[in-house]
Amino acid sequence: MAGERWISPVGRTLLVVGGIVLVAGLFLPWLSISGNSTEIPPGDYTGITATELLNRLARGPWTWAAFAWLIVVVVIAFVSAGLGRSSSNFGTSGILILILYVILVYVSINLTNQDGTSGTAGFGLAYGFLVGLMGSALIEVGTRIAKPRPQLRVSSARGPTPP
Repeated sequence: MAGERWISPVGRTLLVVGGIVLVAGLFLPWLSISGNSTEIPPGDYTGITATELLNRLARGPWTWAAFAWLIVVVVIAFVSAGLGRSSSNFGTSGILILILYVILVYVSINLTNQDGTSGTAGFGLAYGFLVGLMGSALIEVGTRIAKPRPQLRVSSARGPTPP
């Protein structure tokens, strides 16, 4: 097909490494919450526990969809690496989902702090979040490293020389 982009071996390696790094980042601490809030207990939150916290605060399964999308990004990275074909912007979507998590936690903590009845809370990013961002960035870089196209050699085909 004319629009297909093939990924170089280096790009395929980056896709696999990025997928592994992103999966590892899901189980490492993303956030460290401090304070004396009853709604948002202090402690370290991994990707899974941060998702559970946001679901409890939002009273719905909305952040599980975002968490599932991160898994989809990893699966697509592995499939793209296996097939050697590029998939567009899945690493970028993983980065955007991770940033969305931080924004939601920030807004939730500010809303809880404004209420004032349940105490105050603060948060900081932990290394697992940065590992997840790095994995998503590696996935995006891996899809953008295209396989070099072979150079066509055009020989100057001249007919027989006249006597």
